[in-house]
Amino acid sequence: MGGAENPRTNEPFTVEENIRQLNAVDQQIVQLMKHTATALNALTIPSTSESNQNQDPVSEPTKPSLDPPAQKEAFRSATDSFLTALHAVDVKMKRQIFALEEASIVNLAPPQRHENNGPIMASQKPNGVGAVGNISAGWLNSRGTRVERDMEAELWGKAKEFLKKNNPAE
Repeated sequence: MGGAENPRTNEPFTVEENIRQLNAVDQQIVQLMKHTATALNALTIPSTSESNQNQDPVSEPTKPSLDPPAQKEAFRSATDSFLTALHAVDVKMKRQIFALEEASIVNLAPPQRHENNGPIMASQKPNGVGAVGNISAGWLNSRGTRVERDMEAELWGKAKEFLKKNNPAE
């Protein structure tokens, strides 16, 4: 009876699915801004139009009509929409963070406490900034000259091509 479960339920999202989800979050953040603008507009007093300013200064300017119950309802509706969208963004961002942890890109686990009687061992899990344990990728790259030699050879090759192209006398 309970065996009709979707086979993709426990599979991680693909890169394309993660990008689609992040695009959806981006669109919902735009909606959050629109809901905020709507809520703020509902609370503000509409400004008088420029046509009223061009009238005779002696005459009394017409005040825009205010409808407090309608403004209150517009604010409440915009606020409810804002909170719903904010909750959706929160849930989707948490999913993305958990996916990063699952892929060992970030480590959300609290640091383990060590007893005082043993040596402190560095974690072998990635910390999300390119370091594993006490060794960082930048430190490792700075110790080898292979990358530097390859880049230098590439630059010399480009310089030779440039000189051959711009000096047809040879």
